[in-house]
Amino acid sequence: MIVLSQELLHHALKAVTRASSKSSLAALALVRLDADPDSGLRLTCFNGETAAQAQVPADCNEALSIHVDAQILHAVVETLTGEIRLSAEESALVLQCGANRTTLRRVEEDLPRIEDGVTSPLATLTGGILRSLTRVLPFACQDPSRASLEVLHLTLASREAIALAADGYSAGRIQETIEGPAEPVSLCLPLGFARLLASLVEERDRVRIHCLGGGRYLFQISNPQGDKNLSLATVAASGPFPADQIVTLIETARGNERARLVIPQPSLMQSIRMVQAMGTQNTFLKARDGAARIASAETDTGRARNLLEGTATGQPASAWFSAAFLKRLVETVKGEVTLQLGTPQQPILLEAGSFTSLIMPLLLEGAKDPFPEEEALAFQLPEMAAA
Repeated sequence: MIVLSQELLHHALKAVTRASSKSSLAALALVRLDADPDSGLRLTCFNGETAAQAQVPADCNEALSIHVDAQILHAVVETLTGEIRLSAEESALVLQCGANRTTLRRVEEDLPRIEDGVTSPLATLTGGILRSLTRVLPFACQDPSRASLEVLHLTLASREAIALAADGYSAGRIQETIEGPAEPVSLCLPLGFARLLASLVEERDRVRIHCLGGGRYLFQISNPQGDKNLSLATVAASGPFPADQIVTLIETARGNERARLVIPQPSLMQSIRMVQAMGTQNTFLKARDGAARIASAETDTGRARNLLEGTATGQPASAWFSAAFLKRLVETVKGEVTLQLGTPQQPILLEAGSFTSLIMPLLLEGAKDPFPEEEALAFQLPEMAAA
């Protein structure tokens, strides 16, 4: 018999069942329960990409190892309150809570267990830092044909952690200060794993990162209250991520700067909504004479134009780009955003605090400047008659 709190069991199931999946493979829809008198109860789910395991304090007077449907177990536990007693019959898991008695059919499948006795962590991060690093996820590719870009790329060094994501048209980069390994280590995390990790980590958590070998990594998540003991292990990501090429593009864009715009985040966000309201993503940005202007492409219903708040310095410069890419950065930052423009054919560089983004320009054939500069008209004063 295993006896434990409904609250703790429900909290653990809510986390690990995020890594279960209804699919043609029955094993991916299961949760594995392992219990023994020494270590309490462990719950494990695996969706083919991520293994999630939670350790739950429990009073155990017998060993238990059984597989049942993950979502059904979660739904049943959600309806209970107070103390729950678990036991195994020949073909079922039995849950008892007060007068309630539920049996769930045992499934004869197998799930991988997360390895015990892992090595010392590569690095230990706060939940706040990890959540900050995962802000680049909107820039990750979602095209299965480009698997090498469907990842979150992390570099852990002695004093910094750098997160990179890209989709071939834009890229995001975040740098945070940490105490990391003496020698830099690079990790490629599958996109689904990275999203699940970001959703389960809270600001006050402590996250320890371990290498399992073969391009696989383990993230152990705990909190100061001691009521969270969650582990996420990932399969190896597909293909090499072009981290060096992205860093080179960012530095090249920085060196090619012709104009620099410093714009408050609310002004950029309002302008993005303005462009999208016209039924287009194509956006024109222009810096000239100390002013920054933004406009939508011309559509059947018209064109939107706006004078941005902020400042513009440097030479006259302009570029066409997609507002959808700009929105990815603007939605995740506060304060001022710095935009650096080169020639119309060069990438646009955006920076806001520790966040750096690169947007490739649009080369639109026949597109015209929505802000043609008005030419000054020369005129002559009438000649004054001599007195």
